[in-house]
Amino acid sequence: MGKALLALIVTLILGLLATAFGYDEMNGFSEVGAVVAVAVMGAFIIYFQEKR
Repeated sequence: MGKALLALIVTLILGLLATAFGYDEMNGFSEVGAVVAVAVMGAFIIYFQEKR
């Protein structure tokens, strides 16, 4: 349960930060937040599966 909450919190924070960055610095390309969130969650899944 702890790993899932950690992954959720980190993914949410990085997704929101990337969305804000994409909107401000990349001329309205806020979809970068979704791309970052999916990539981070995928990385967490791979990392937690490798530790087993």
